[in-house]
Amino acid sequence: MTLNKVTVKQLEDYWINHKDYKKQLYYRELEVLHPYREADSNIGGGKSNRTSDTTMVKAAALVEDARYQHLKKIVRVVEDIYEELDDDQRTIVDMRYFDKDECYEWEDIADKLFMSRQRVFRKRNRIIDKTAERLGWL
Repeated sequence: MTLNKVTVKQLEDYWINHKDYKKQLYYRELEVLHPYREADSNIGGGKSNRTSDTTMVKAAALVEDARYQHLKKIVRVVEDIYEELDDDQRTIVDMRYFDKDECYEWEDIADKLFMSRQRVFRKRNRIIDKTAERLGWL
């Protein structure tokens, strides 16, 4: 199965905005573990219904939160795949997706790697396909 252009753009967005997704994951974890609560009106000291095992409660809250799990999966997939890349593929990812100071075109990356633009695209496509596969899109 081949990926359409919209899907490829979305998968590339996961790579381009990886740091933002990590930040969103961190803040979502804080939101889930430390929700805003109004002042307790039970000032009489009644017994709480909450489980005393806070670690279990926190773990369960994170497991049950769909947004947290979605962000966690994206971040983990990108980081795991990055660790598995060869040097050429890492250069492609670093130049095209991770370097926020410079906007490298495919020709620039091909020149740096001493290969054709088509070969760079094939390597990029393998990264994108692997990302889709790990996310369960393929």
